[in-house]
Amino acid sequence: MKEKSRRYFIKTYGCAMNVSDAAKLAAVLRSAGYSEADSEQQADMILVVTCVVRQHAEDRAAGYITSLKGLKEKNPNIIIGVCGCIVTEPGRDVKKQFPHVDLFIPPNSPEKLKDLLQPSPPISPSPRGRGGLVTIAHGCDNYCSYCVVPYVRGREFSRPLDEVLAEIKGLIEQGVTDITLLGQNVNSYKPGLANLLMKIKQLVIRNSSFVIRFLTSHPRDMSDEIIEAVAELPFVAKEFLLPLQSGDNEILKRMNRGYTLEHFLGRVEKIRALMPQARITSDILVGFPGETEQQFQNTLKAVKQIKFDEVHMFAYSSRPMTAAAKLSDQLPDEVKQERLQRLISVVRGIVKDNPLTKNITSL
Repeated sequence: MKEKSRRYFIKTYGCAMNVSDAAKLAAVLRSAGYSEADSEQQADMILVVTCVVRQHAEDRAAGYITSLKGLKEKNPNIIIGVCGCIVTEPGRDVKKQFPHVDLFIPPNSPEKLKDLLQPSPPISPSPRGRGGLVTIAHGCDNYCSYCVVPYVRGREFSRPLDEVLAEIKGLIEQGVTDITLLGQNVNSYKPGLANLLMKIKQLVIRNSSFVIRFLTSHPRDMSDEIIEAVAELPFVAKEFLLPLQSGDNEILKRMNRGYTLEHFLGRVEKIRALMPQARITSDILVGFPGETEQQFQNTLKAVKQIKFDEVHMFAYSSRPMTAAAKLSDQLPDEVKQERLQRLISVVRGIVKDNPLTKNITSL
């Protein structure tokens, strides 16, 4: 009798880096003989890829992991694994918090899952659909004062250019026509993002349907060379995720963002001068410690001036180990939420005034 195939289910929270991690974990499981289940109830192994960049995302992931305890009690043979940033979050004892979990796998570590699995005949993993994710850099060296990423994903390092190109070439040969380059800050890719894009040109020169995208960008490192490469190369999507975070220079300084509003506006002007139809999206963080009403108004003014195509908006939440968490002038939750609602209202007004613009909020 043929042995029943083992099945896996992956639940993913957070950014595109986590989506990429989930895809790599799925590839490891498929190569170990697992097939994908439609639900947790059908799975022999459940993996939860977590995010702790914002309190809301962390709470959702932790709540879901806790909810799996009942499933484990009904089926003790099910394997539950927690992956991603919650595993390495400073000050958290995940084994104590989630005693029903069997495996804990840090971010960027699919090989750790491979080491834990019993070997079985390999299955060649194939990309789903026509899209692919290629991580070109891991970690972050920026240490924005509100951000926990450097503490949970480690210091920044770039993958070798030849290695990245080989992965892209392999995806193209498998029929993938839409690839997103990923990094916490793709603009600081050490061999140079513009250089990488020019090298990719040699791989896709005869493929008119191929598209390359990249995220996330840091406004400080969005160089003229990168903007000009995007404008020049027809296969690079004319879209930029450029997180502003605040429209006030003093708050940007306290956030340790490394640029001013004037610099940001200059980058937007350069992009739109070369690519008038370019899609520019952004992240805005309101209620940072010490933010005054006038400083918040400066952010509203900047959003009205720039007219982003999409805005992801968040109320500040304190993250462990970060410099901002130690500041004494934390704002009350009701102030942060009230400002967030006002920002959402402004963004919706931009949508109403410009129906061609699609603004999406993510709280």
